Amino acid sequence: MSRKEPKTLRVACFNDGRRKIITFKHGAYWWSPSEGAYPLSAALETIKHQGGWIETIPNPNYRPMRLFG
Repeated sequence: MSRKEPKTLRVACFNDGRRKIITFKHGAYWWSPSEGAYPLSAALETIKHQGGWIETIPNPNYRPMRLFG
């Protein structure tokens, strides 16, 4: 069973050129390797505090469902 990819991705962008894809695990939670999962609202505060912003981009891995599998 393949994981269903979303049509669009949310990406945290920073002035120094860093970008990080925001992943959702079990609802609206930001997943960080160091902190684990925490609410998206807290992540948005952190991103804005660091001078970043959120962009929505088309997902290059998204494959629309076909009629026969």
